[in-house]
Amino acid sequence: MTKQSNATTERLLTYEEVCTVLKTSQATLRRYVKQGRFPAPVKPNPSGRAVRFRYQDVKAWLDKL
Repeated sequence: MTKQSNATTERLLTYEEVCTVLKTSQATLRRYVKQGRFPAPVKPNPSGRAVRFRYQDVKAWLDKL
């Protein structure tokens, strides 16, 4: 695997970026996550509050549609 393709698969997306791709609101995305209908976000910094979505998880979810 090349560094560039590895960087693409390791990319982390914010709620805003995912909402833009899905063309949905943050409230809807949060509801999908809570209901288990969308991949759960990860915490890039375990002691921080920020959460991000893995690019490959979002892509896999979209490919299933």
